[in-house]
Amino acid sequence: MRTSGLLLFVAYLGFISLGLPDAAHGINWPFVRTEFGAPIGWLGLVILCSGIGYLISSFSVGYLLSRLGVGRLLVLSSFLVSLGLLGFYCSSSFIVFVLFAILIGMGSGAIDAGLNAYAAEHFSTRHMNWLHAAFGVGATTGPIIITTVLVNFSQNWRLGYAVLAVILFTITVIFIFSRNLWESDKHLPQQAENTTDETQTRSAYLPEKVTQLQALKHPVIQYQIVFFFLYTGVEFGIGQWAFTVMTESRGISLASAGTWVAIYWGSLAFGRAVFGFLVERFSVDLLLRFCLIGVVIGVVLFNINITPYTSYLGLVLVGFCAAPIFPSMISQTLIRVGKSYSTHAIGFQVSAAVMGGMTLPVISGLVGEQFGLHWLSVTFLVYALGLLVLFHFISKRTV
Repeated sequence: MRTSGLLLFVAYLGFISLGLPDAAHGINWPFVRTEFGAPIGWLGLVILCSGIGYLISSFSVGYLLSRLGVGRLLVLSSFLVSLGLLGFYCSSSFIVFVLFAILIGMGSGAIDAGLNAYAAEHFSTRHMNWLHAAFGVGATTGPIIITTVLVNFSQNWRLGYAVLAVILFTITVIFIFSRNLWESDKHLPQQAENTTDETQTRSAYLPEKVTQLQALKHPVIQYQIVFFFLYTGVEFGIGQWAFTVMTESRGISLASAGTWVAIYWGSLAFGRAVFGFLVERFSVDLLLRFCLIGVVIGVVLFNINITPYTSYLGLVLVGFCAAPIFPSMISQTLIRVGKSYSTHAIGFQVSAAVMGGMTLPVISGLVGEQFGLHWLSVTFLVYALGLLVLFHFISKRTV
């Protein structure tokens, strides 16, 4: 039997819940820092602490899944996120606020890595792309909720966090009642549909239990860790810096630059919906190779700056072609390294992605500050070319 519709609904809900709190800080921050008397740059400290919590839980997801199972892990993780959001509402100082950011990061990291690990084994690549599109739904809905509360309730930033906490707690209750669905044998592992008999035979001889250290020594996993690190450097880096590059070094108006950055994120979400249909009609590796080439071409167009339209076209091409890379690479992990290694590998990949998103845009910014904004955008080309080279080595290796 195939995966039940109810379980798929719960999985999509999990990814939506993962995206809900993500953009809340950016909107609430002016009001948070005013109340606590914090410098404007301390938002980076909140993001860093949340990222540390994210890394702790996502890196250990293999161990957590072996002890709790995915159903109980989702319950615990979702509860931590709702508790952290409630902590924001009750925070009496900035230090307390930051501590609750760590808690939210730990909950989000476990949800992200746990759901990805389960989906890679049991869901098709199509659903993997759509699940990540569901994250975009949450990431879009969260800011709408926060903005609505700020506008209608006298800029009460605490209430916005409280509303998100109630939503996440409600989702936690749904996870409690659906926790046994994840343990059912009815759900067909997607590897049975996607691997050759030879691959499955070799997978059967892998050790039943693999430690984190053993997984870290696997050469394909090492390549994948670097791949995911670079990927978020491209996706997040361009999303964060494109506006500054276009307005401060290319004379593009604020309105146009802002519109096209929004279109960039929209093309990423739209691409995941489109590729959800394509991944089951074509070879996933072939699609990934073409998409990685498309990302490189898009970054080149963004860099050459012949007219503003080359920048715009480059942004759209990067967003659309980058869309299936993260979910499809996660989905293929089980096929590339085998079931025994896959949960550890996916945890490492999510951790590497978080690290890349936290560090590479900063490195690009330092390059831009030292050598000029043109060289800042060149760093994205370096990351994109690195992705293409790494994929060549990953695609040549199997379990």
